[in-house]
Amino acid sequence: MVREALSELERARGLALGAALRRARGDMPVRELAARCGLAEETIRKIERGGVPTPALFTVAAIATVLEVPLDDLVRAATGTADSAVA
Repeated sequence: MVREALSELERARGLALGAALRRARGDMPVRELAARCGLAEETIRKIERGGVPTPALFTVAAIATVLEVPLDDLVRAATGTADSAVA
C-alpha cells in the first residue's frame, strides 16, 4: 500500500502540534517524558520537530496526560483556532 503525500496543511498542523508539545514540556527532559508516558524518546522527538505530522491519537493522548494538557488545547494549537496558547 502506498501512502499519499501529506498536504501542506497537514505538515503545518504537525509542526504546530510539535511546537505546542515542546512548550508544554517546558524544562522536562525528553527522557523523563518518554518514561512517564511509555513511549520511545525518538517518537517524542519526531513529533516535537514535526517529523510525524499525523501522530496516533493515543500517542498524543499519552503525552498530553503526562503534561496535563487537555487534548482540546492541542487541537486548537495545531489548527490555529482561537485560544491556541499551550503553556
